[in-house]
Amino acid sequence: MDKAYKNGKIWTDQPYGSIKLEPWLIFHDKATFLEVLRSYCIQEGFGLSVERADNRRYTAVCAVESCDWRIHASRLFDNVSWAIKVISGSHRTCGRLEENPVVTSEWLCKHMLGEIEANPEIPVETLRRYAQEKFQLRVKKRLLYKVRSMAKGKLHGGWAEAYELLPRYAEMIKQTNPGSHALITWGASSGDVNPKFRACFFSFAAQVRGFLRGCRPIIGIDGAHLSGFYKGILLTAVGIDGNNEIFVLAYGIVDTESCDSWTYFMRCLRQMFEQEGCNRDDWTFISDRMKGVELAVRETFPRATRRVCCQHLYMNCKNNGFSGSAFHKLFWIAANAYNEYVFGKAMEKISEYNANATAYLNSCIEQWSRHKFDSTVCCDHNTTNFVESFNACTKPFRDMPRVGARFDKAVDMEEGQLTAYALKELEERTAESRLCYATACGGGEFEVRDGHVNFPIRLATRSCACGKWQICGIPCKHALRVIYDQRMNPHDFISPWFKAPAYKLTYAEHIHPMADPSQWPDFGLPSIQPPTIKRPSGRPAKKIKRGANEPKKGKRNTNVKCGKCREFGHNSRTCKSGGTSATGPSTSKSGAAGASTSNGGPNTRKRSKAAA
Repeated sequence: MDKAYKNGKIWTDQPYGSIKLEPWLIFHDKATFLEVLRSYCIQEGFGLSVERADNRRYTAVCAVESCDWRIHASRLFDNVSWAIKVISGSHRTCGRLEENPVVTSEWLCKHMLGEIEANPEIPVETLRRYAQEKFQLRVKKRLLYKVRSMAKGKLHGGWAEAYELLPRYAEMIKQTNPGSHALITWGASSGDVNPKFRACFFSFAAQVRGFLRGCRPIIGIDGAHLSGFYKGILLTAVGIDGNNEIFVLAYGIVDTESCDSWTYFMRCLRQMFEQEGCNRDDWTFISDRMKGVELAVRETFPRATRRVCCQHLYMNCKNNGFSGSAFHKLFWIAANAYNEYVFGKAMEKISEYNANATAYLNSCIEQWSRHKFDSTVCCDHNTTNFVESFNACTKPFRDMPRVGARFDKAVDMEEGQLTAYALKELEERTAESRLCYATACGGGEFEVRDGHVNFPIRLATRSCACGKWQICGIPCKHALRVIYDQRMNPHDFISPWFKAPAYKLTYAEHIHPMADPSQWPDFGLPSIQPPTIKRPSGRPAKKIKRGANEPKKGKRNTNVKCGKCREFGHNSRTCKSGGTSATGPSTSKSGAAGASTSNGGPNTRKRSKAAA
């Protein structure tokens, strides 16, 4: 046995491009030999034709019949190691194969793993170019889709493994972050031995306590479709901190967006608050008109205030036939109105435009105009943009099987210091206040003239007739004019939500890390299986399906202005007003012979002279 090894050379890993095979090259086992042989064939650009292969020996020749290249390897006396006994011939008569049959998805996945890890959403076309440049291979796109999927599975684990870990993950959250709320719901269908996943809900103790202590009492809720293999809906509850940044409160995964799923989510949300000793039910919720949200909120929080996203409300108006640049402008004037007067004027104009539009807006039971908002909330958000910002942050991870900077910022803040958002708003409104003029009326009341309009100010109640101070919690430009004239500090009139103490309470705690799943205890919990779903035909969608009236991504959102009638919403080619262009008269294509839809400019005259 020693004589068999004395002239041999043990195989050591060699980088692709420098692999060399020789007689009596010894490999650890047969799998290693076959893997090295495959890489060598791809490196040299030839295929294999296997003549004999079993547990004891392996013989193969070049796939080209006229080539005399041949290799023979066999198992050694220890019944484990393999060695190349014969390798002869050379590839003189065969060219390089760009579409090599020995290339497999496993081999490509192993050699492209680094590229995919650096960019999990790397385009398949980029992978094709990489294979062509690195390995001189021409690989089909369908194979590269499979390779990218396999690489993600190796990097982030498989789907079945991820669902199996969920119960233990919930217990680890509770163990490493005491006071956290983690709930996994599963159930067994008829005939199934192992239970299957149904829903989950997660909220860390640091998130709940930070929200209750330092965030304004407004919660944005929204749902986003998961793009992974088993689909599902990601439900989120997001708050806003004193710096006007998103503060994730809780999230969960359900199978569909329905009344039952939203009720499950809202009940978990209430139970989470009660666990921290908070029994209030008069929160302010803002969302779009999703299916089941209204009933779920009313059942769980009976005294809650409902705001509807104005962007979604406007899209509903367009779907009902209320559109155009005039309606668009008036709708947003009404939505952003901080007082009853401006709102009423805008609604009167909308009634003149279309009485049905006014009736439709009045039928909306949720709050959508800022003048109706509760002043104690100190938040003028009338869209769910901040919730959708969180959804956009999670988009790269929605198809993966896994679920401190502000903490440091809060520690460094001094007592009485304003957040960056409040300071920026204060600076902008201070600049605007220079064009206002204040008159003292006595008794702590003032009158501020802004252009041709007078606004009464009362510092004791922190109110202005424009309504912006009450709704936002930061003095408006009219109030600032009075504050500066009275030589007062504007910081004293800003809501405590935007100051250092509240911000420090928001980020007083942080989420504690946990160990790797390989170190988690068993907890005696069952292993759950992925949910049962019926996948539709075709490739799964990765992008949101936008409605007919929604602006497309990458397109300009500004309205087109007509060059004839100067109205928005259409161009001069589709204008039906019959107006004349500002640059000169224009005739239609159906007019006299030789007429053109373009303006009669110098180019037209040049063509006429040339024709003459």
